[in-house]
Formats: sequence, C-alpha cells, structure tokens
Amino acid sequence: MAGPTAPVEVEPDLDHTGKDATAATADSEVRQSTRGFIATMAAIALVALAALVVGGVSWTNLRAEQAAQSRDEQILETARQVVVNLVTLRHQSVDEDIQRVADGTTGPFREQFTSASGSFGDVLNQGQVESTGEVKEAGLVTSDDEHAVVLAAVTSTVKNTEAPNGEIRVYRMKVSLDSVDGNWLVSDVEFVA
Repeated sequence: MAGPTAPVEVEPDLDHTGKDATAATADSEVRQSTRGFIATMAAIALVALAALVVGGVSWTNLRAEQAAQSRDEQILETARQVVVNLVTLRHQSVDEDIQRVADGTTGPFREQFTSASGSFGDVLNQGQVESTGEVKEAGLVTSDDEHAVVLAAVTSTVKNTEAPNGEIRVYRMKVSLDSVDGNWLVSDVEFVA
C-alpha cells in the first residue's frame, strides 16, 4: 500500500491581472448585475417618460376639444338669440327691440341695421306690427376662434293691421359671427332658400 502522501500546495488560480480568478468572477458578476439594474431602471424611466408624454398630449387634446365645444355652444347660443331678436319686434317696444338687435351685431351689418332702424321703426309703428319669433333648428357650418357660420330655421308669427290674427312666416338664415373682445357678435345675416 502506498504511504501517506504529503500535502501539496496548490497555487491560487490567477487571471492575467494577477487577481484570484474567483474574486475576478465575483467582481464581473457584480458589474453585470449593476449594469442590468441600470438598464432596467433606464427602461422603466423611458416607459414612464413616454407615458407622461402621451398623457400630456392626450390631456392637451382633451382640453382643446372641450374649449372648442364650449366655443361652439357660445356661437350657437348667440346666433339663436340674435335671430330671435331679429324676428321678435313689436311696435310698442320698437326702440328697445331695435337696440337689442344692434347690441348683438358688429361691423357693416350693425352699421346697416342701425342706419335703417329709424325707417324700420316707422314701418313697425304704422302697421302696428307685432312679430314673435322662434328658432326651430340651428346648426354650425364652420367655426374657429375668430369666425363662425350658422344656419338657422326660424318661424315667426306676424300680426299687423293687414293680418290681425297673425300669419306664420318661415325663414332660413345664414348667420356669420365674429369674435370681438371675447364676445360673439353677428357680422352678417343672409336669408337663404
């Protein structure tokens, strides 16, 4: 039988830098783990940033859509009111009625309407006209922050010396509006067939 062997000293496994290979492997694993963590965190940060950008753009679009909807509602409300004012005129309140129409208008249309208001008032008084109007339907044709066009279907009941029981009249109007100092005002009215 062979006798006891003497212990053999083994040199540590060194890498090319003279470090223990086991320690080098551990350092390498730590570096890889750190790189993986950094890459994961960077990916999470990019996803979060992308979500913020998409959310911000969506929020901005939603706010713009809400602002446009609110603007369009104001346009329709103004057009309806001015059109009703145009066809609701009474000889008993001619000055107030004409002023109410003028207050909702602007530009050349306002100038034309107010310059003719004296003779128009005379006609209302002479014929003892009482006209009451109503917008049956109104729809937006175009709109932006400065200008809009609305089509309105309107009826009025007109009583005068020739028709004391009243006559129903039907109109279709193309109403142009302009934004003036934050208020929508009628800049033109056309009767359309």
